[in-house]
Amino acid sequence: MISVDVAIKSLVSEASAQAFAWELQAAVSVSLADAVSEYTKRYGIPPPPNFDKWHEFAKTHHSAVIDHFDQINNDLLPFWGLDAGSIRDLTTRVFEYGSSEMGGMRIRNGSVEQSPYIPGSHRWMADSFQKMIEPFAQWLPDMDIAINLADECRMAVPFNQMEQLKAKARQNRDKVKGLKEEKGWPTSQFSSSPWPKVFPEPKPRAVNGGKDAIDPKFTNNVRRPIFYDYVAPSCPPDSAANSRRWWDWSKICVNCISPHSVLTSSGALLANVSLAHNLCHQPDAAYLDGFLNSPSAMIGTTEVFPIFSQARVGGFSDILIPSPWNFDEKSAFKEDGGMMWKDKINGLFWRGSRSDGFSAHGRWPGFLRPRFVHEAYEKTLSLQTPGTTSLISINASFTGEVSKCDGRECAVESEMYEKWGRATIDKHSSHAEASRLPPSVPFEEHWRYRHLMDMDGAGFSGRFLPFLESRSLPYRAAVFRTWYDERLQAWHHYVPADLRLGSGFWSVFEFFSGGSNDKDGQGPDMAKKIAEQGRDWTRKALRKEDMQIYMFRLLLEWGRITHDEREHLGFTV
Repeated sequence: MISVDVAIKSLVSEASAQAFAWELQAAVSVSLADAVSEYTKRYGIPPPPNFDKWHEFAKTHHSAVIDHFDQINNDLLPFWGLDAGSIRDLTTRVFEYGSSEMGGMRIRNGSVEQSPYIPGSHRWMADSFQKMIEPFAQWLPDMDIAINLADECRMAVPFNQMEQLKAKARQNRDKVKGLKEEKGWPTSQFSSSPWPKVFPEPKPRAVNGGKDAIDPKFTNNVRRPIFYDYVAPSCPPDSAANSRRWWDWSKICVNCISPHSVLTSSGALLANVSLAHNLCHQPDAAYLDGFLNSPSAMIGTTEVFPIFSQARVGGFSDILIPSPWNFDEKSAFKEDGGMMWKDKINGLFWRGSRSDGFSAHGRWPGFLRPRFVHEAYEKTLSLQTPGTTSLISINASFTGEVSKCDGRECAVESEMYEKWGRATIDKHSSHAEASRLPPSVPFEEHWRYRHLMDMDGAGFSGRFLPFLESRSLPYRAAVFRTWYDERLQAWHHYVPADLRLGSGFWSVFEFFSGGSNDKDGQGPDMAKKIAEQGRDWTRKALRKEDMQIYMFRLLLEWGRITHDEREHLGFTV
């Protein structure tokens, strides 16, 4: 079996070539005419009206990506299978039920408006989206946008239903191709579209007055396992997710991990991140993630709804949008607080809360964050063997009070987390001997370490982008996918970690930190290079301006799809 150092070098080499090729094809066009031609070649229809305004905006803001927006195309394809009027009706319906936690945004006559019924606790999100959209709102047609205000994704459509919808969508897009010979086609101007004049007031619930109703098409899944109600039905009928159960999360399901992994003598390494996001071959994932096993908040549906979300798990079909958390820089890398690689501690650092799911019925030991902190504890003990000296360190702990748990489980979790955390916290820390979990640390504390762990919480991690900028090397374990994932290349911009963690993950860390798996001493230099590549690309292609460029293009597409004359709408030079 291949050794871990050989496998890592191979993965890094392949990733470098793939990243270079992706960057080239992402910006093939030079002129507007080139961009229109490239769009038509890639997506089969002309770009939407006002594409020239989008192109000017992208060029003015020095976008590294002009031609590759497959994420948008794939996200919106199912909605070509619905008529425009139905999409508008479904959008309005989402607004009618306040407890579904959907925020209403709209464009009218080139201006952005917010629903007055967005709760105060989430108003900052609406304000952020408004700031994101306003610079180009004048070029958008009238539309309503149903934004998911929760961290969790919402919509997972059964496989056969989605296949039928996509088939219908392709037929409708083929109609556009068939109109090419018509005189005056396409129309490059949006006309008015019959969206409602006002946001509907949320319907009150009949009982427990004061709370808004939940749409009967949605289900409240708080503290309920959702894999077999949402993810598995979205998979092909003969997939492992529909034909197998894997109850023992403490044992590795080899058939679950091998399709997206390289198996080495030191454990499995995550090789194909895109395939790993597909949970259809991974029935064991049902018990390895808090969101899938026991979500702390998840009001979901298996019907098609136009829901815009910050992130989604494999099997879900929410339309991805840039996160207001990142756009508002709630967690940000500040250049004046950074450190050079040579000055950083050669250790792996993580601090966070136990936010990935609600702990009930003994499920928490399967959640990702507790598993990581426990493995960090075990690894730390192995590095502290008497008579040995280690040049690497691990500093990982939960912080603050344990929440999102039932009575007795809160106490059990606290006791275990305190034990695990004390073993890994720096010896010189004032909290090293404390009997309670340490308080939160300043965000800048992360920049002192060369290696940073990043994991999903209740939803996607808002820390990943600043980690990429920090000159440290991020290790990312994630089941949630975001708008920017298609732009990142694992093993070139960051180090991917399988949901299962295990010996493979720790062997990778040991290699990049110069531990026992680094046979020829190249690990730290390779780690530094990946960290630099991730930083450079993030500052080039994942900026706030790139979020706006992405959103501008997405909403132009959305404006066309929700227009009754969409088959006749397009931009040509």
